Amino acid sequence: MWKKVFASLLCIGLVFHLGLTLIYNTPSNPLKAKYNNYISFYMDPLFTQNWKLFAPTPVTNSSEFYVKAKLKTEDGVKTTGWIDLVNYMINKNYDNRFTPYNRLLRIPRGAYTLRQEKDETIQEIIKKVNDGQLEKEKYEHLIESDRNKADAEKSMEILNRFAEAHLSSTYLKENIIEYKVLLVETEPIPFSKNGNANFKNKEHFIEFEWTKPQNVVSMF
Repeated sequence: MWKKVFASLLCIGLVFHLGLTLIYNTPSNPLKAKYNNYISFYMDPLFTQNWKLFAPTPVTNSSEFYVKAKLKTEDGVKTTGWIDLVNYMINKNYDNRFTPYNRLLRIPRGAYTLRQEKDETIQEIIKKVNDGQLEKEKYEHLIESDRNKADAEKSMEILNRFAEAHLSSTYLKENIIEYKVLLVETEPIPFSKNGNANFKNKEHFIEFEWTKPQNVVSMF
């Protein structure tokens, strides 16, 4: 009996997940617009998907994440250097694909994607504004909408919790006073510079504000 109940619940869960994933990946439509907040709440960041791998707008920048913390010690307050959050996980994931690192890496990357992605209509408006086809002042309220601000805040919350979980695996929670995250975006090498050993990729550094611990469970 319990096997049938378990199988039924599993089927319902699978249909629910596949249904939301299908709606999530469809182009903009009234149904998606109406329930977008609920769909995004379920999908982000673990199940985030997008088409940025493909033309015409593939992802070109690479992203790295670091955290710095102020710690309570016997000698007073100590500030750590920047601690890498993802690169060592990438290496471990390459060594063995059957580990939790693949899922863990989706958390900061999903948060980063959430900061970058906008509705397809908004993206088209931004493109036309940048091309000079539309006046920025008339569409600024759409570009800087409450939804975009909410996505940025949610992204920051996810990154902060991920960073704190990492710190809690290394330091005692009660010793962490505050911490902040650093995002490093690296632009790719232009085709014209391929083979130029002296070319240095352009990097953009986004240093977020110090934040207090939220008692997040340690990662390891």
